[in-house]
Amino acid sequence: MMNDLSYLNEILPLWAACDYPHGVSLLPTRKALPENPRSVIVAAVPYLLPDEHYAGRNVARFAVVRDYHHVVGARLEQACKLLREHYPDDEFAHFSDHSPLPEVDLAVHAGLGVRGRHNLLITEPFGSWVVLGEIVTSAALPTMHNSQCAMRNCGDCGRCSKACPAGALGHAQFDRTRCLSYISQRKEPPSELAAAQLRAMHSAWGCDICQQVCPHNRGANIAPLPEFLHDPIAELTHTTPIEDRTYAWRGRAVLGRNIDNLRREEDVLET
Repeated sequence: MMNDLSYLNEILPLWAACDYPHGVSLLPTRKALPENPRSVIVAAVPYLLPDEHYAGRNVARFAVVRDYHHVVGARLEQACKLLREHYPDDEFAHFSDHSPLPEVDLAVHAGLGVRGRHNLLITEPFGSWVVLGEIVTSAALPTMHNSQCAMRNCGDCGRCSKACPAGALGHAQFDRTRCLSYISQRKEPPSELAAAQLRAMHSAWGCDICQQVCPHNRGANIAPLPEFLHDPIAELTHTTPIEDRTYAWRGRAVLGRNIDNLRREEDVLET
């Protein structure tokens, strides 16, 4: 058995291992945790691409790349295979987004970064341009915190709150129901106000405003996984192939509605 987990560095660009947080409220998921969880490996995976990949963009940056659920899930499964070799008597289960554990809280607990007012994890190497995943195991793994993070809080400069056109980032807490990224992904049509705000941002899926104005994202390392460099799609149209894309789960009806909403913007400009 190896106590050094450094072999995971070849698979996960930024990760940490910590004790399983017993007592946390679990979220519903179709995938079960190991019966006696003792440790968690948390990974923060960067997806920010060089600027030239975003020409004509009408989706949030996380949606320009291939579906991160698949990409990160495949990486986590690679890590699990290695871990099972060293801990053959233990169980391992991996999650990305659809997790029973509160992922941002867990990443903070593991020392990967801090929670910003925009409710996202902020890391020192990659800013908030990361997606999260974790491996939960019955193995008693050595605690390995991330040594790159010296932040204690996001700084609370309030720039994300001021820039949010929907007022989703108040002083009390993040209001998901007002978040334009959340609204763009709902089946229910957006209100006229929200539709106008999405047109103003030229967004057919998601919103990046809070991340764009965050000072922690200035000079963020651009080091996406090679999988994310394969066939990025910045502009969503009615004919865009949606297989292996993060918006595929919602289906073409909602995507078409959002694209048609942007056409209303074009119609106004032409008249």
